[in-house]
Amino acid sequence: MQKLSSYISTGLQAKTRLLHRLTLSLRMQLPATLASHCWVASTENRTLTIITDDPGHASLLRYQQYEILKQLNQELDLAAREYLNRIKIKIRKTASEPKQPTPTTPLSEPSARHIDACAEHVRDHALKEALHRLARQGRKD
Repeated sequence: MQKLSSYISTGLQAKTRLLHRLTLSLRMQLPATLASHCWVASTENRTLTIITDDPGHASLLRYQQYEILKQLNQELDLAAREYLNRIKIKIRKTASEPKQPTPTTPLSEPSARHIDACAEHVRDHALKEALHRLARQGRKD
C-alpha cells in the first residue's frame, strides 16, 4: 500500500507546507485570543488571504494588516522571493456541533379549547383539521 503523500503532487505539498508555516508565523504575532481563529489560505497574486471565523476578529486583523505583511514578508523572503503587498480577509464559519432543538412549551388546556372552538367556525376543511390536531396536543384526554 502506498503512502497518501504519493498521490499528492510535490508542488501542492510544498504550497501546503508554506501556508502552514505562514499560519504559524501569523499566529505567533497575534494575541492568543485571536490567533486560534486565523488561518492563512493563500498567497496568490501577491495577496495574502487570511480566513477567520468571526467578523470581530476580521476587524482586528485589518487594524494590524501592515505589521502582519511586514512580518510575513520577512518570513517569505527565504521561500518565495516575491513580496506580498495586500491582505484579503475572509470570514468563514467553522463547522460546529449541531444545535440542540429548543424544547417546545406545551399548549395549555385553555388555549387548546380556544383553538378547538375557533376551528368549528372555519370553512376550509384542511385548515379545520389542522386546528383540531393542534388543539389535541394541549388537551389532557
